[in-house]
Amino acid sequence: MKFIKNWLGNNLNTFDEIRSGKLNNLDKLLLIIVIVISALLYIPLLGNFFLIDPWENHYSHVAWETLERGSFAKLWYQNSNRFWSKPPLLFWMVMSTFRIYISEFTARLPVTLFSVFTLAGFYFLLSKLFTRRAAVISTFVLMMSPQFFQLSRQVMVDLPFVALNILALLCMAVYFFGDIEDNEKIWKIPRRNFYLYMFYFLEGWAFLAKGLLSIAIPGAALLIFMLLTRNFKYAFAWKHFKHHLVGFFIYLAVIMPWLGYMWYSEGFRFIRIFIWFHHFRRAAGTIHKPNDIFSLYIRVIGYSMFPWSAFLPAAIYHFIAGKKEWALKHKELFIFSMAVGPFFFLSFSGTKFFHYIAPIIPVLAIIVGIYISKIWNSEWSAATKFEAVLAILLVAVIGRDIGNQYGLWHHIVTFWHGRRLPAIGSWLPVVISVFTAFSLTLFSMIFSKFMRKKGFYGLFILAAGFMTYYFAVVMPQISTIYSLKPLVDRYIQESPERAPIADYYKWLRKSVSFGLKNEVTFLRTEKDDAVLRFFDKPGEQFVILRPGDLNRFNSLMSRINKKAVEVDRTPRDRLLRVTGPGRKRDMSLSTPYRPSSVPPDIVPVGAVFDEVAEIIGYKITSNNVTVKDGQKWVKEGTTVNVDLYFKALQENITRDYDVFLHCEGNNRDKRTRGDNNMAEGTYPTHFWKQGDIVRHPIRIRIPRDTKNDWYIPFVGIYSAEYRANITNAEDVDHDGDNRLKLMKLYLDK
Repeated sequence: MKFIKNWLGNNLNTFDEIRSGKLNNLDKLLLIIVIVISALLYIPLLGNFFLIDPWENHYSHVAWETLERGSFAKLWYQNSNRFWSKPPLLFWMVMSTFRIYISEFTARLPVTLFSVFTLAGFYFLLSKLFTRRAAVISTFVLMMSPQFFQLSRQVMVDLPFVALNILALLCMAVYFFGDIEDNEKIWKIPRRNFYLYMFYFLEGWAFLAKGLLSIAIPGAALLIFMLLTRNFKYAFAWKHFKHHLVGFFIYLAVIMPWLGYMWYSEGFRFIRIFIWFHHFRRAAGTIHKPNDIFSLYIRVIGYSMFPWSAFLPAAIYHFIAGKKEWALKHKELFIFSMAVGPFFFLSFSGTKFFHYIAPIIPVLAIIVGIYISKIWNSEWSAATKFEAVLAILLVAVIGRDIGNQYGLWHHIVTFWHGRRLPAIGSWLPVVISVFTAFSLTLFSMIFSKFMRKKGFYGLFILAAGFMTYYFAVVMPQISTIYSLKPLVDRYIQESPERAPIADYYKWLRKSVSFGLKNEVTFLRTEKDDAVLRFFDKPGEQFVILRPGDLNRFNSLMSRINKKAVEVDRTPRDRLLRVTGPGRKRDMSLSTPYRPSSVPPDIVPVGAVFDEVAEIIGYKITSNNVTVKDGQKWVKEGTTVNVDLYFKALQENITRDYDVFLHCEGNNRDKRTRGDNNMAEGTYPTHFWKQGDIVRHPIRIRIPRDTKNDWYIPFVGIYSAEYRANITNAEDVDHDGDNRLKLMKLYLDK
């Protein structure tokens, strides 16, 4: 301690000052403390529980498959590089550790490390706006807020976005209100302008984390701020506007290498799906996603910041109130707007996941931290003591909900809130003990000056201990309900030869897919025909389902002479082994589709899929195609009939493949499709014998009045949501997305 005091010297006296200039030794010590404590809280037990459905398993799968493909810009899922619902930053992060080893720990570690260094950046920037004491207290409030704590240990896109967004907004605040000398420069750029450019740089990366929220969230904050101050100079005065213009080009420079490449590579269809469908339609609520009443997020904030949410009413009041005209407190109003603007934007959104409110939590942590720093060593007035009593009451009200439903803290990072969680005997005693200790500590601070100086240390220790308990004891239990990994492990043990397995589901449960690396078929409960097709074959199969679906599933199996026996169970799901001969099939119906040999006049192709089937070639059977100088010409509004000739490369093909057809033109106008069951449904692939020749007819539909000059039919095989690999991709013409380019048809207009 003596060494530290000597090292700090007079810097210790700057604890209650706003930082100006470079970091002093006190700043360095505080940054080390923030990094070490957050790392000690967040990193241990990181692999202590299964990856949580739906997002952790889903996003881990995308990262694994993209890495497996050697891809980077294009994200892969189930053998397709058209995973367009999310930008790539999270997946790039996870891929970095998956290169070393694949586990729950390595999946979460990049997000956790990102969070740790974000907290350091949070202090670094905040200390340029408020005192070092307020900055470090705010950092610890954020560090020990349950939602930020949870997101820092989850494979989700939200933490990187929340982190980048709050750092960006603080950079803008420093640009507007930081104490910076006009002659200070960084790389010959005026330091003040540099902070604004950093805002746009960080928001560019925030776009790569979660898309257009990188515009909507800061845009809403800045708009509310200018309305509250009745001053639009912050955006439109030339001294600011010219730097905003430079910053916007920096923003574009960050996002366009990826966005521009994807747009150029995939065309406007990518923009329509990624921007229009997954942004605007989600905000409008037209996508089937959860919604709720306007006040939902007020309740969620109470849980997300507990116990610090107990101080929020008083903290907000003191933050914006004062003797001066409130509209002149521009720095405070800017911070306040960083919460209010996004709150209203998210509350009016037609999609309301609980975790969508996460961008506001760091701002509220600032407001609470500033409030705590003011009352930490001060004389408490009667009003302050009343505020402490109010905080105790709020602890009791919010704590009652959390005590009754320990899943609430998990619900703030998922949307499956109806699952019945296992009983945890230690939960209620721990909750009562912690909440009682919190209330007693706060109560003692009302009457004891000594406790006012030491009590807040106790509150932080209680918060840290409680969250550690939650992840050491509670999350492993929750993960048994939100993951199918135990059943996946049992299936691998029971079937080392990997008999076909299906997940009988109502909404995709991604943990099976990630655990089995694309070896599972998803069968929707309402699609009986697909379920019967999967199991209607001789031999053994497996299925994972919920108990409530068991009677319906058994009824379906009885129709095809199959029987299911339970192999293992979790509190929510069952693993069944399905055996039996299946229905007798009239194989004579498939005779026209099983020629003894390949016609001599086919166009050779030689595309191999999953090492189980090969498209030997094709033959055009309609007479409406004209060949001129080696090019195939066809009139608009016609249909071209083509026979594909497959060859079975092995026996006992486990997947039931169908054939897809995507017909796309050079100007991407009027795309047509023509998916169909293999051999018109008469000869499924799991009945194929090695060496079989199978004819499959397809119909290529050419639209009228199209802007295209030519069309390319893309073909391949798939099973449910899984697309088969072209395993000899270097030998055939394809688009890089496991779609074979069959031919080019020029339009005779």
